[in-house]
Amino acid sequence: VLGLTKRQQLVLQNRKVYMGITFSKIYYIRSITVLLGTVMLLSCKNDPQEVAEIVATNVGPDMVGYDLVMTYSDSARIQYKMITAEHLQFTESEEKYDEFPKGIYIIYYDKIGNEIGSIKAKYARNSEDGLLWEARDEVVVINDKGEKMETEQLFWDRKKEMIYTDRYAKLTNASGQIMEGNAGFESDQKMTDPVFREVTGQMEVEKNSP
Repeated sequence: VLGLTKRQQLVLQNRKVYMGITFSKIYYIRSITVLLGTVMLLSCKNDPQEVAEIVATNVGPDMVGYDLVMTYSDSARIQYKMITAEHLQFTESEEKYDEFPKGIYIIYYDKIGNEIGSIKAKYARNSEDGLLWEARDEVVVINDKGEKMETEQLFWDRKKEMIYTDRYAKLTNASGQIMEGNAGFESDQKMTDPVFREVTGQMEVEKNSP
């Protein structure tokens, strides 16, 4: 089609399949989504500007992966492992990010490889540099003390090593006692000392003798 850049012309080419290194069943697809109706429209129109605008609005993820197990490590030490059914990567849009529309399950490890906590959610999104995560829809966080935090939206700032939300959150400890924050909470990422806003519920607090 006349008037298109090389990148825009790629939209009209066949999709290419790439094989990735796998821990489980993993494969990536170079994917720029164009609806069949759009392709038919392009073949009928002669206005290059209109064609370019249509192509630009139908750019999908640059990479897609299914059934992934991703391991994140530092100095050969595993920090956390993430399991997801679908991973979408957007690298050519103005805002670069990774998206997990079918949810995530993240497991944390200590320095000697023991599991110390987890995060589960039905949807997640990760910034380009990987330092800010957003989890949504039935988010459940469990720490090394067996405490369970439940909320509908959670942010994880890896640079500050914090998790937080302004949504309703419920913390249940190993004894079944409940504390609720109607305006959210914030905590270190290990959830050792969460601070709730608009607190309801009650938990026993262990006090040290003077």
